[in-house]
Amino acid sequence: MNIALKIDFQSPKSLSAALRLAADLAERNEKLELQLSELRLNNEYPEVLRISHIMQLCDVSKSKVTEWTNDPNFPILNKQRKKGEVVLVLKMEFYEWLKSR
Repeated sequence: MNIALKIDFQSPKSLSAALRLAADLAERNEKLELQLSELRLNNEYPEVLRISHIMQLCDVSKSKVTEWTNDPNFPILNKQRKKGEVVLVLKMEFYEWLKSR
């Protein structure tokens, strides 16, 4: 499952361009909602995710997940972990974090 997380776009120059952009964003949002609902119901992954699970779910690199973990809003379960310890994330909290981005 590949979850697109960021959308790069320029400000539309005309009304028709703005409407096309709105339609594209609505379509991407619908796809993301579908993917996130699949994630919520997905029994393939445990309730507590590790970095490797998140990499697989979102089709991103380890460095990207590490970047996300530096976000103060990222839902790390074991925030007081020592350097080198495994990052743990509740699946439902990760789902909510993705949705809020």
